[in-house]
Amino acid sequence: MQSVHCRARLHGLTLTELLIGLGIVSLLAASAIEHLPGIIQSARMVSDINRFVTALHMARSEAVKQRRHLVLCPAAAGDVCAEHADWGNGWLLFASDNNREREADEALIIRAPPLTTGIDMRSGGHRKRIVYQPDGSSGGSNSSFTFCDRRDLARPRVICLSNTGRPRLSTTRCDGKRLICG
Repeated sequence: MQSVHCRARLHGLTLTELLIGLGIVSLLAASAIEHLPGIIQSARMVSDINRFVTALHMARSEAVKQRRHLVLCPAAAGDVCAEHADWGNGWLLFASDNNREREADEALIIRAPPLTTGIDMRSGGHRKRIVYQPDGSSGGSNSSFTFCDRRDLARPRVICLSNTGRPRLSTTRCDGKRLICG
């Protein structure tokens, strides 16, 4: 009688193959870590932009719903509008009796926190008030709000606000020209 011996072939990695694989993974990880600060700062900027766009949409919606003027302005200490177009400290949204300033008896709808550290927001024409009319339009002229990263880790973006009160996001200036921060 003959016995049949089958040897199962063992599958595995040699030390050389393992070291090569580990080297490739290390290079990929080092490359990802190099770009991580930019990815994080870009996500923070997107968060700030989304908060501002949400405030614009809410202001427009509430102006139509309440049939009143709603004001979005840069915040100063004490829940009042800032005298300058410095939107970095957050913003306020409130219904106004047409004087564009927040009175003590006017309810605050939104009090947004300051922008993320390292992110700047500038308004075109140094606009310090956005007044939504009862028909949902934003009155005045078209506006732009530019978000820039002081360390140039994230691409700059612009919110273009039309007279109809509708915002749109752009990576160029509102007129289509190249966007430059600084």
